[in-house]
Amino acid sequence: MLLNQLRYIQPYIKLGLANSQKRYSEKVMTKCVKEMNMLEHEQEEKSGPVAVTMTNKDSIITREVLPAARVVPFVLSNKEPVVLPFDDVPGPKSLKYISTCRKYISDFGTQLTAGALTLGLNIDITGTYLNTKKPLKNLSALFDEYGPVVRFVSPVGNDIVLINHPDHIQKVYTMEGDYPARSTLDSLEKYRSEHRNHTYGLYTVQGQAWSRQRSVVVAPLDQSVAHHLIGIDDVCKTFTQKIYNCRNYQDELAKDLYKELHKWSFDCMGLILFSKKFTMLETDLVYSQCDMSWLYHSLEKATEAIIKCESGLHLWKLFPTPTWASLVKYCDSLDGLIGKHVLEAEQSIALKRDSRDMMTELCKSSLIHSMLMCQEKMRAEDIATIIMDMLLIGVNTITSSMSFLLYYLAKFQRSQKILYKEVRDIETNLNISNIKQLTAHTPYLQACIKETLRLVPPIPVLTRILPKNITLDRYNIPRGTVIIMSTQDASLKEGNYNDATVFTPERWLKDDAKEYHAFASIPFGSGTRKCLGQNIAETMLSLLAIRIVQKYKLEYHYGDIHSTRNFISRPNKALKIRFVDRP
Repeated sequence: MLLNQLRYIQPYIKLGLANSQKRYSEKVMTKCVKEMNMLEHEQEEKSGPVAVTMTNKDSIITREVLPAARVVPFVLSNKEPVVLPFDDVPGPKSLKYISTCRKYISDFGTQLTAGALTLGLNIDITGTYLNTKKPLKNLSALFDEYGPVVRFVSPVGNDIVLINHPDHIQKVYTMEGDYPARSTLDSLEKYRSEHRNHTYGLYTVQGQAWSRQRSVVVAPLDQSVAHHLIGIDDVCKTFTQKIYNCRNYQDELAKDLYKELHKWSFDCMGLILFSKKFTMLETDLVYSQCDMSWLYHSLEKATEAIIKCESGLHLWKLFPTPTWASLVKYCDSLDGLIGKHVLEAEQSIALKRDSRDMMTELCKSSLIHSMLMCQEKMRAEDIATIIMDMLLIGVNTITSSMSFLLYYLAKFQRSQKILYKEVRDIETNLNISNIKQLTAHTPYLQACIKETLRLVPPIPVLTRILPKNITLDRYNIPRGTVIIMSTQDASLKEGNYNDATVFTPERWLKDDAKEYHAFASIPFGSGTRKCLGQNIAETMLSLLAIRIVQKYKLEYHYGDIHSTRNFISRPNKALKIRFVDRP
């Protein structure tokens, strides 16, 4: 019976529980609604009203909220470019792996890697960089693969960055300051510090010492060039006559044309630097014991040794190599012979000190006399070192440029005809004693010289050591990094010049020539450390080109000649140019 009563009571219990649950749910939901209303009120005070609709149907509450407004991203009007770290600069990966062993290897110079680079510029050497199957033929291969900024990791020294874009080259030059630091000729620096007990010279010193030397040399050098114009022209006439006397039946020079041009350059530099006629063009016995012949022979051998030391692996830093022994021998000879000329100049000054007119004439005619009598008097050994640098660099670079100028004129007959017409028109009014007037009257000749130097700059790469951090192509390059600027690669890019590999002097005479990037072709460098010999080179090239074109028609009938990309460029094969007499 009790069970029956419980059976009747159970539905009411369920109903009561349901009602209790319903009441509890309504309380909870009411509380939630109040909290939501409070939140909405706060939101309304902050960001405006929010539309809410509340409905109560079968104890189910629905909340409808209007969609939020579209969020528009904030765009920076002057957005700073992203600067990437130095480690992100692309380059041969194999060298980056090797660099992890750097701490286990003795650091004997960043130039070791730079030397390996320049060694690979001109010859096909297997495995120049290990992460490609092709050997490195020139720097263009690196730029084509990795872009305009290439990091070359040195396993035994500081890293090297290679660039070839005119904008990047300009940026490096504009931030170098009053005392730019360039990578020195390590071989000469070591020779002078170990064998001459001092580091001096235009190519081995930095900072204020270099600036002081340059200020002493600039004005006397230009003065000496102007004073010896007639003498330089006489040397050019001697050269053209030697061509006439030494031609074979094919009208080609029976002797090595490059070597004869080297003698011509040596004779001209002898006038400018020493105020003496060396007459190497007229001397058949080169290896005679006279000072002039021995000076020339020593210059040849010292140049060969320096090129080998600077272009190859710098093993001479670790132990004395035959090349290093040759460099020491012939640099000692050069230093002694040049020093002899300096001492003779000192004696002549002492003898003529009472005559002011004679002293003034000596200063005008001789660079050595000018440096000896300047206000900031230089020591005899320091003057000898500067003269030695000028001979080593000047004679060889001018020889290289003249060789390629004759080659291009012989190969491109149309350009030669235009030049001959220009030279013939000014022949009657040719004033050799005024080089500025001569240059103004021969615009096409100057364009030919400029085009030759664009195609084959005598020094194909220029170096700088960064004095502070710089950003190149979004990469941060730290201070102290060696920058190798491939100026020849820049001047041969189609993006910088139309038909960049073709000899076209007319490009410099057009109205749009001013639109060319100023740093796309800089054969003499730029800035405060610009080459001192630009005036000498342009003068000598102009005078010899005029004399040769007046007398001969140039022809070339062999394969193309290219430049070796060593420390100093030179033709990679013999110059066999025909010199045909003009009617």
